[in-house]
Amino acid sequence: MVFDKLQRPEGTKDYLPQMAVKKRKLENKLNQLFASWGYQEIITPSFEFYDLLSAGTEGLQAKMYKFFNRKGEILALRPEMTAPIARVAATEFRDKPLPLRLCYQSNVFRYETPRAGRNREFYQAGIELLGIETPLGDAEVIAIATESLLASGLRNFKIDIGDVDYFTGIMQAAKMDSRSQTEVRQALSNKNFVRLEELLADSKLNPQQQEAILRSQNLRGGLEVIEEAKQLVDNQDSLEALINLEAVYRDLELLGVAEYIFLDLSVVRSFDYYTGIVFEGYTKELGYTICGGGRYDKLVEKFDYPIPATGFALGIDRLLLSLENQGYQFKEVEMGTLLIINPAQKEEGFDLARKLRQTGENVELEIYKREIEEVINYAVDKGIERILYVGVNEEGLVKSFVRKEVCEVEVKEVKLEEVADDE
Repeated sequence: MVFDKLQRPEGTKDYLPQMAVKKRKLENKLNQLFASWGYQEIITPSFEFYDLLSAGTEGLQAKMYKFFNRKGEILALRPEMTAPIARVAATEFRDKPLPLRLCYQSNVFRYETPRAGRNREFYQAGIELLGIETPLGDAEVIAIATESLLASGLRNFKIDIGDVDYFTGIMQAAKMDSRSQTEVRQALSNKNFVRLEELLADSKLNPQQQEAILRSQNLRGGLEVIEEAKQLVDNQDSLEALINLEAVYRDLELLGVAEYIFLDLSVVRSFDYYTGIVFEGYTKELGYTICGGGRYDKLVEKFDYPIPATGFALGIDRLLLSLENQGYQFKEVEMGTLLIINPAQKEEGFDLARKLRQTGENVELEIYKREIEEVINYAVDKGIERILYVGVNEEGLVKSFVRKEVCEVEVKEVKLEEVADDE
């Protein structure tokens, strides 16, 4: 079969060596940060039973990649990581002491229109904190999200936090049906305020309740937002949500990250499973969220393990794009040495390569027969720091010294007796 122009499937991406190195360096930084807060890495299957993922990710079913196995069971590629981790918590960790602190680096899959920073297969890093329902638990997760962006090298970002129970309390006080509540949340999540006004006008909400929801889009800032919102609501659930939001913010002040935090009562997130504090991270170089998360106290209960939980996911692809847009310079990867070995001295040359690798240096053997000028061009193209020659000097090597400063590759002959014997 001849493939048309050898194209990748739409919505997928190749990470070529230079970008793959940046991605891996970024993921390693995040892993180290998560571990420093006591989070342990977990790896789950790329696909799960469709019913399990559907139970945990209402609103994503239409975007899942579904298929049948040979038993006729419906499987799906994971569209996010929260539901799989909730499954693990309910099965493998049911008898473990709480809280559970779990982290991950994973690829996820969604069938949606590809755009900058988001393909149909994309990468996420994140954490899940299970078994804690206090404001400090929410603050810990938000603080780690903030420190993750800082550790990556990103600047000029902000994290908006809200509480979906603020809206839930208003709508339940008006006895709004669940379908209408979902529509209102979707309009808020999509920042579609024209649609929001239409929904509220057709609802049973009184003028004060409608105003409390509509004015949320302008309630953004510091603790003054809480006081203003308290004057708009008269139900206990919404008041408690505001008190909880204030407690989280004060903990974030004590954790030293409040300068990156804004209270924003219009933040509700798109997934139905969120039950309390929610948050989203933005940078001005990108027109959509770079990270997001929140509390999902009812999700793990769907797997017969009723414990509270909160967490966040960070888009690796979007973070790399944001860093690039901000002009962030990754530290150049040290590619090490290219070793040319005279055929008569293979044993000595291989021994030298082994000793250099034992010291932590990257050593590549020149096994492609070509002139020294071509070898230097190869080294320059690949970013190799130096070329070492083991064996009798040749005229071509001597000539190459003329180009050393131009090509920025160190080229020299090695005398084996000058190499320290580590044995």
